[in-house]
Amino acid sequence: MATRRALSSLVRSASRLRGASPAPRPRAPLHRPSPAGYLFNRAAAYATSAAAKEAPAAPPPATGKITGGGKITDEFTGAGAVGQVCQVIGAVVDVRFDYGLPPILTALEVLDHNIRLVLEVAQHLGENMVRTIAMDGTEGLVRGQRVLNTGSPITVPVGRATLGRIMNVIGEPIDEKGDISTNHFLPIHREAPAFVEQATEQQILVTGIKVVDLLAPYQRGGKIGLFGGAGVGKTVLIMELINNVAKAHGGFSVFAGVGERTREGNDLYREMIESGVIKLGDKQSESKCALVYGQMNEPPGARARVGLTGLTVAEHFRDAEGQDVLLFIDNIFRFTQANSEVSALLGRIPSAVGYQPTLATDLGGLQERITTTKKGSITSVQAIYVPADDLTDPAPATTFAHLDATTVLSRQISELGIYPAVDPLDSTSRMLSPHVLGEDHYNTARGVQKVLQNYKNLQDIIAILGMDELSEDDKLTVARARKIQRFLSQPFHVAEVFTGAPGKYVELKESVNSFQGVLDGKYDDLPEQSFYMVGGIEEVIAKAEKIAKERRGIVVTRSGRTKEHLIPMDTICGSLMHELQVIWDEVGEPEAARDRMLLELEQECLEVYRRKVDQANRSRAQLRQAIAQSEAELAAICSAMGEPPVHVRQKACGLREELSAILPYLEEIKRKKVERWNQFHDVVGRIKKISSEIRPANFVPFKVPVDQSDLSLRKLEELRVELQSLEKEKGERLKQVMEYLKTLHSLCEVLGVNFKQTISEIHPSLDEAEGPMNISNTTIEMLALAIQRLRETKIQRMQKLQDLASTMLELWNLMDTPVEEQQAFQNITCNIAASEAELTEHNTLSVEFLNYVEAEVLRLEQLKASKMKELVLKKKTELEEHRRRAHLVGEEGYATQFTIEAIEAGAIDPSLLLEQIEAYISTVKEEAFSRKDILERVEKWLNACEEEAWLEDYNKDDNRYNAGRGAHIMLKRAEKARVLVNKIPGMVDVLETKTRAWEYERGKEFTYDGVRLISMLEEYMVVREEKEQERKKQRDQKKLQDQRKAEQEALYGSKPSPSKPHSTKKVPKNSTAGASRRLSLGGASVQPPKSEIHHSKTVRATKKTEDMNSISPGHKGLDTVGLPIKKLSFNSSTLHEMETPRKPFSQITWGNSIPSTPVRPISTVTPILTAKAVSVLAYDESELTLQEDTEYSYEERRLSVYLAAQVA
Repeated sequence: MATRRALSSLVRSASRLRGASPAPRPRAPLHRPSPAGYLFNRAAAYATSAAAKEAPAAPPPATGKITGGGKITDEFTGAGAVGQVCQVIGAVVDVRFDYGLPPILTALEVLDHNIRLVLEVAQHLGENMVRTIAMDGTEGLVRGQRVLNTGSPITVPVGRATLGRIMNVIGEPIDEKGDISTNHFLPIHREAPAFVEQATEQQILVTGIKVVDLLAPYQRGGKIGLFGGAGVGKTVLIMELINNVAKAHGGFSVFAGVGERTREGNDLYREMIESGVIKLGDKQSESKCALVYGQMNEPPGARARVGLTGLTVAEHFRDAEGQDVLLFIDNIFRFTQANSEVSALLGRIPSAVGYQPTLATDLGGLQERITTTKKGSITSVQAIYVPADDLTDPAPATTFAHLDATTVLSRQISELGIYPAVDPLDSTSRMLSPHVLGEDHYNTARGVQKVLQNYKNLQDIIAILGMDELSEDDKLTVARARKIQRFLSQPFHVAEVFTGAPGKYVELKESVNSFQGVLDGKYDDLPEQSFYMVGGIEEVIAKAEKIAKERRGIVVTRSGRTKEHLIPMDTICGSLMHELQVIWDEVGEPEAARDRMLLELEQECLEVYRRKVDQANRSRAQLRQAIAQSEAELAAICSAMGEPPVHVRQKACGLREELSAILPYLEEIKRKKVERWNQFHDVVGRIKKISSEIRPANFVPFKVPVDQSDLSLRKLEELRVELQSLEKEKGERLKQVMEYLKTLHSLCEVLGVNFKQTISEIHPSLDEAEGPMNISNTTIEMLALAIQRLRETKIQRMQKLQDLASTMLELWNLMDTPVEEQQAFQNITCNIAASEAELTEHNTLSVEFLNYVEAEVLRLEQLKASKMKELVLKKKTELEEHRRRAHLVGEEGYATQFTIEAIEAGAIDPSLLLEQIEAYISTVKEEAFSRKDILERVEKWLNACEEEAWLEDYNKDDNRYNAGRGAHIMLKRAEKARVLVNKIPGMVDVLETKTRAWEYERGKEFTYDGVRLISMLEEYMVVREEKEQERKKQRDQKKLQDQRKAEQEALYGSKPSPSKPHSTKKVPKNSTAGASRRLSLGGASVQPPKSEIHHSKTVRATKKTEDMNSISPGHKGLDTVGLPIKKLSFNSSTLHEMETPRKPFSQITWGNSIPSTPVRPISTVTPILTAKAVSVLAYDESELTLQEDTEYSYEERRLSVYLAAQVA
């Protein structure tokens, strides 16, 4: 669609606008400093002048920079920060900031540049780097050049000062008429109006154009798509809309030229000046339109933002001045195309048909700002280009979703001389509803469309049979349709300078009533010519009367001229006959001679008349024959071209005039026929060419017409549809072939196959750089088969490579291959789990590469065979380590019995043995995972038992409160230990519950180093209960001793004092009967019992003695092996502590000679509860017998005898 779109940047020079091309010069700086220039000057003054440091900084111009719904402030945007250019790639410039990183969509200005170059931040790359899009050419930019952060988006001037002016995307005037004098500036990135601010009522925007207001009305604040080719009147229609909106609604218009031709923008500007839409000089304030251009040669960033600049200017008129604004965007497709280029420059992954993935978002951000608010409205008319006439293309398809109406300009209607050439049947509008327009308007519009559609259906019958063969109703329908068709034409105000006819603005109500009258038949008697190029129905009636008067004047004038010529002719003939009679009378000519002479004269006259009449008849016949032939030829050509016959015969004119009137039509129709035939020839030739490329050589898709009898548009349209179908099929085939070739090339690269040889075997044309490419079905099938074959080969080789990689990893793990050696094959092992589509590297699956990998695996296999014994031992050690960690020592089912001699002798296959050990390792790992929670609780229980033992030692220490030994630290630990010891019963209960649940789930016993954990817990609780009973018994014994001492003191008045011992050895003091001792559960004397309760005490004691030498002193757990057996003697009751090792968790046995007094364990070693060894307690044989090595007084001996008798 060639239309008048974008104007060139006039800022270069005036001569360039007139067609000259001098060298470009730098742009003149604006009188109004930009925010960036203001901040830079302020920073320079701050750095160079001391006075500037003390002076208060002036605030920047109030621009109302709003983006994303919030204001941008210097605190967050880093306004005034200066960065440096790091990289320039066409329109993409990367800038680094040491501080003050600018947000997305912030405008940056390049300093020290020959023109004002604005960059817009598009991405944050990290490391204080931003990626920007340039709004102008980047020629001359260098790395390290300074860039200033303006702290706001691109800001443009708005207001009435922009009317009649042309500016670019950053708001600079490019019409060489000076600066735009205004104090109002707005950012181009703004949010759409909130829902509460939008008007919900649907209203139509009356344009004063009959065909638009009646059949496809525009919504106030809606979006209208304008479709039309070159030269059908789009520009005139746009200018008329601008003029009518300004006059009828007092609103303004904004024209945004997005990525269109410079010449067309210049022509539009000139035509607006000539038509009065734009006024220059002192009357510039009376202009009705503002122009914003981003021409075709501008960078994609400028073309992607110029639409937003024009929309920002329109939003100011709507919001600040409450106007109904018309926004023209030409062309909206270029907006989408520019955003697609920007997306590609930023490295985003393209979407369908190569468009940007944010296509709907970019277009929606523009379209949603075009709406009606409570203050005013913006009605947008958008010219739409459809690529390759494909309405399913993502760009026009996304645009259609936003349109409220479509106005289609038809070339066929413009050829009839009807302007505006709006197609009343193809143009649509969502407002055409009885709920919005009312019943009268809706019924009238539908009635007009029905009549026009019926007339369109009758055109084929009229072309073949003529009007005479139609019924009376059809003739009436045709007559009314032709009147409606001409009544839809209308003279425009902006076209007065071209046509001389005054423009007409028709009110909506008048249009509806006029067309309703035509449908009702009120004006059937008026001629068709009276409906052409008029406003309302009154003008039609006046024009019809004028035509009738002109026709009556012509008839009167013709009749008068004929009579004036005949009278002089009759007078001359009579005078000659009278003169001849006079001569004969004077001569005396006889009557016979007179009669003879008169007869001769009559014969001569008759011959002359007859000759003249015959000549006239021949001439008339020739004229009639020429007229008939011309009419026949005209009718034949019209019939062949499918056009209605042309009737030019007029009853009031002669044959020559009639022939002269027919010949121009005939020449014109012949010229059209030649053009039509050339179109046919061109279409058929292209069909043959495409068919030869995509079909077999002997296939003829269409037979060329030889008689040229059918050159109708319908036939041409059929051929074009056939051509479009073939072109589409060719495009699809070519796309499919290119995709196949691309896939085939990638497969050949991966497999190491010669790509050129492969495609040459399919078809030689695929490898030729020049000439057409064969895209027949055979070629496509062979390409598909080749791809399938190579893909199967790729899958087979990939599986082989992955198997080799898995084997290689296993061998590396078995033999502890160094990392340096493994890195040499990293490109193999990284693809061990890759899919078929992920293998794209060159020669990854080539035969040579696979052989190389296979050789390496073979080498590792041979190396494995030589190191098999080491591998077996290594795996055995690993198995034992896993068993030790899981406390499965002694567990059945996890041991592997073998000997090195058996492996060396060949009795055992090392490979099978490795597999068996690997299976055991997997089983042990699984078992350890299921035991993890219980083992953690066992460790906590054992740690608690350790604290219990320590607490017992602490309670038995007489010097535990000595400050020099860190008593406060020990007291804290003792308090914590008491709390932990109190939790042991609960820990045992939880542990027992979880252990029983595990055993129920697994169906076997839970063992801990070969001993069942449940038995350990039960024995521990039994021993704990026994220990508690012992403590109770000790307390009772202590009370009894205290009672005895009290009775002795009462009898003798003093305490018994022991006699000195015979030996010099020091007798140990009895520290167990002190009243201040705090007894606690736990200690070395309390050990978890073993599950072997059914064994006798004697057997267990024997086993303890036998296992003493087999247990390592350093084993962790409940192990106190290594402690010497020591006997302690005390004063009144002797206590013996004997520590003998025993089997892990075996039951503690108490001998008959063991008293109930607990034994104080050796303080230098902290007892640890393990499953390896426990302490055995030994007591004196008698509880009440005094020792022999103690001397007593006589009174004490008497008292003892007395007490013994009392007890007996």
